[in-house]
Amino acid sequence: MKVKLNDEEYEIRLTVKAWPLLAFIDDRRLNAPKSAEEAIKRGEELDQALEKLMEMCVAPKPPKELWSKLLGIINIEENRQLKEAIELYEKFRGEHRG
Repeated sequence: MKVKLNDEEYEIRLTVKAWPLLAFIDDRRLNAPKSAEEAIKRGEELDQALEKLMEMCVAPKPPKELWSKLLGIINIEENRQLKEAIELYEKFRGEHRG
């Protein structure tokens, strides 16, 4: 999948290798930290995880200011792939009921 942001075209390649990293990012992003120190540590972990995700999934390497937008696009692509897999499964089940 290709997207254009700030006059630059990026190719997004989402593979299953990225799924654990996406799950980690979601966990760190969505679960509230218990203290300011934990929030700071979590922010650093997210920064490292997002950098690795961008290396794995986006070419050319995007600047940091685009990471949030690209993470959203990657999440949408992940959902699209899962929906496609569900549709294939349902089609297979429908054809092989006996």
